Amino acid sequence: MRRGPVVLLASGLLVLLASIPAAGLAHSPAHQPAAPRTVLAIATATPSPSPTPAPTAPPAEAAQRNAAAVAAAVAPPTAVIARISIPRIGIRNAPVYDRGVDAKGLMLIAPGYAVTRYSYSAPFGTGNTFIYGHDDIQGNIFGHLYDLAVGDIVQITVGGETQVYRVTGHQIVPPTAVSVLDPTPDARLTIMTCWPFNVDSKRWIVTAVKA
Repeated sequence: MRRGPVVLLASGLLVLLASIPAAGLAHSPAHQPAAPRTVLAIATATPSPSPTPAPTAPPAEAAQRNAAAVAAAVAPPTAVIARISIPRIGIRNAPVYDRGVDAKGLMLIAPGYAVTRYSYSAPFGTGNTFIYGHDDIQGNIFGHLYDLAVGDIVQITVGGETQVYRVTGHQIVPPTAVSVLDPTPDARLTIMTCWPFNVDSKRWIVTAVKA
């Protein structure tokens, strides 16, 4: 997803994910954490530039501050929870991180060539697991997600086991389409990135069901 102003996935809409109505769908597993009240938006990975110039610091002090700021921006806050491979688009053993929301209720995203599992969606292999990644900045992990076709394989390696999913289709939705987070009775991946490339006004959603 491109750097710049935060694009709200559900602008101004407060939702409790655990209570999203889904007619005919199963409830979330009992061990799935309850979702907080949150605005489903993506938090920026790096601080926004200050509108006024900061006071000049001595070179050594400025370098230390810059290094600390960069480290804080890119350091993943959690360990790698899984690895994802999508042979069709050249993704091999990319790390997957769990992220929730920040203090403002914005969805956090793992930086660089990595994938994020929204920590309030189902664990892998137990329901609707929602994962997402950038398409045009910070490694472009899902820059070719658009090329996936029905039948293509997505592999998730977690806990020493490799789960295999097959793509069943895709859809293009507005950022307000929070129904993509609904729990499901089957084990699936809901994979999201922004669309169109370098515009990012909508969302490209790929669904893959566990084989």
